[in-house]
Amino acid sequence: MSMRIDRVVIRKFAGRKALTLSLALALVSALAPAFRTRADQSAALNKMSPALQQALTSNQSLVWHDPSKQTVRALIQTYGPVSSTFIKAIKAAGGTVVRQFTSINGVLVDLPISQLLTFAARTDVERLSADHLAQETASHLEVATGADTVRTYNSLLQSFSGLDGSGIGIAILDSGIMAGHSEFGSLGNLLNLSRVTAKTDIISTNTNLAQYLLDLGILSTALNLLGLNNDDGYGHGSHVAGTAAGRSIGTATSRGFDGIAPNANLIDVRVLNGRGLGQTSDVIAGIDWVIANRASYNIKVMNLSLSAASAETYVTDPLCRAVRRAAAAGITVVAAAGNYGKTSAGLEQYGSIGSPGDDPTVITVGAANTHQTDSRADESVTYFSSRGPTRGYSIDSFGVKHHDNLLKPDLLAPGNRIIATESKGSWLVGQYPQLHYTGSGNTAFMQLSGTSIASPVVAGAAALLLQKNPGLTPPLIKAILQYTAQQVTGANIVQQGAGLLNIEGAVRLAGALRTDVSTAISKGTIKVGDSLLRSGAVMPTQSSTLAGQNFSWGSYIFAGGSHILAGAELFNRYQAIYNPALVWVRDRVTINEVPATNTQLITTKVIEADALASSSGVFTNGAALAGGIASGQGIVLSVGIVLSEGIVLSEGIVLSEGIVLSESVVSSGSVAAAEGIVLSEGIVLSEGIVLSESSNLGEP
Repeated sequence: MSMRIDRVVIRKFAGRKALTLSLALALVSALAPAFRTRADQSAALNKMSPALQQALTSNQSLVWHDPSKQTVRALIQTYGPVSSTFIKAIKAAGGTVVRQFTSINGVLVDLPISQLLTFAARTDVERLSADHLAQETASHLEVATGADTVRTYNSLLQSFSGLDGSGIGIAILDSGIMAGHSEFGSLGNLLNLSRVTAKTDIISTNTNLAQYLLDLGILSTALNLLGLNNDDGYGHGSHVAGTAAGRSIGTATSRGFDGIAPNANLIDVRVLNGRGLGQTSDVIAGIDWVIANRASYNIKVMNLSLSAASAETYVTDPLCRAVRRAAAAGITVVAAAGNYGKTSAGLEQYGSIGSPGDDPTVITVGAANTHQTDSRADESVTYFSSRGPTRGYSIDSFGVKHHDNLLKPDLLAPGNRIIATESKGSWLVGQYPQLHYTGSGNTAFMQLSGTSIASPVVAGAAALLLQKNPGLTPPLIKAILQYTAQQVTGANIVQQGAGLLNIEGAVRLAGALRTDVSTAISKGTIKVGDSLLRSGAVMPTQSSTLAGQNFSWGSYIFAGGSHILAGAELFNRYQAIYNPALVWVRDRVTINEVPATNTQLITTKVIEADALASSSGVFTNGAALAGGIASGQGIVLSVGIVLSEGIVLSEGIVLSEGIVLSESVVSSGSVAAAEGIVLSEGIVLSEGIVLSESSNLGEP
């Protein structure tokens, strides 16, 4: 049974404005049940999506199921299984049950508007959301990230103007891509040729993994290795590719599920098999292939929606070393943070970032829950998203353990209940049909949650930035994305990183910078302190307006995972940290893995904000940090930075009850697994083999 929880298309009547919550409370009192207090009434309203709140109080229209009866199609989620008594209550209220779900506790209903608040007030109701039209003009993912603000769509020509990733190659290291899916057709190409421009199959040559799986008795998985195809029998890679660069123009969805960079080229590097399994060596071999072929296919971005368990410091971890090499070669590496944000006992778990997300050169992405609304006001960090700091470690000659303790993740992006490409014959959908959303064959779509789905959102964003400014380097792209991010209410810097992805702001900032930075670095013609702005440009206004909400940028970045830097001078002047071959962590600086000394890293006038996080350390609230910087509490450097110790997490830190500090993510063998499916109760499909009996996907 398919499931639909997504954005709502609102058609505004001329001259009508949404009412404030205060006025809404007053006007709905006649329609509401008898509330004991104003707080009870407000709590009931807060259970409803913004679109349903508007339906109560204004002439803004949803798509009414029956305009004459003033009913609305809504999805009601309950705290437990939907009971027969609840169904009877819907019917008694004049409503109709359209669909009952197995993958969530909830029903899709046609309900009189006058009954919305009554049901919101019920103690067994968790959330009410409005169902959406398929013919929306921009996907929920585009609107929620701001991607819709950097391009326009011509429905007649079925083409974009503005930024759509054209010409940029994104390498997807995963379980393969179904190249023939309608999502991967080419804009403006009469033959609709696939944008999957290159393929390589690493995993099928891994006889070691085949033997490993045979030893475990997983014969079907071992036999899958002999398939020698890139059609994505597992189903994860195609979904990841669709999230980054899917284009649903001309399908039944009418652009409903577009990815972030819908005209970018995709390079299929198959490193996971038909059950989502591979080894670290497979991933490294895939990275090697990407580096060797980057010029041939203009590969500028590499997405790794996978994680390998490793307790080793990033300095020597082989997968981390491989991604550092890719970054030094000019490839922006984006990786999933992991899905270990809570233990099986339900405790929040810090220090749960896997490899290669624990490397300082990678853009490590955690998952945000959009709550299926376009509004940026209700975003939260998903319970499953892995938290920092990184806990890889080295042991010195005295036997003392030294943890890396780097600030991770770097960024948040939508990663809960994301709808994108479903590959034909997907093993995931075959085993768990509730994942299927709509369509069939080469126009099928499925729904997944996880940081592995948030990661390609950022990979697509990186492609847009490179289309806007081809001279950006990987560390400069990371700095831009972090600096322009929005702070998530109540989240600390190892839950949210630098904040929530803001494509609109990132594109404006990228457009203000000179376009020859990468070339100048390679030629040695740019030095620390040189102007980074293009001729005649100034720093843009450091705020954005998305989906009607205005917010200030966080205006800070993580430098090397151990320093917090802020201020416009980061982009007014060239900083050494924008050299992709340079890695700076505390007092250690390397260029192409060779230690460097007496290196000027940061110019004067940059704000050093480490001190603002000194009391709370990695648990510093992001919004408070941004507010402190904005109010001038940071230290404005007068002599720049040559070397600095940076932020240190005390080894003896005491955590409150309900919080666990992981010693690192560990699993048997050296198997890298897709991070794609998250089930309720904190259970994660991380090894590609075992699933909980529960079928609820993601968060409410």
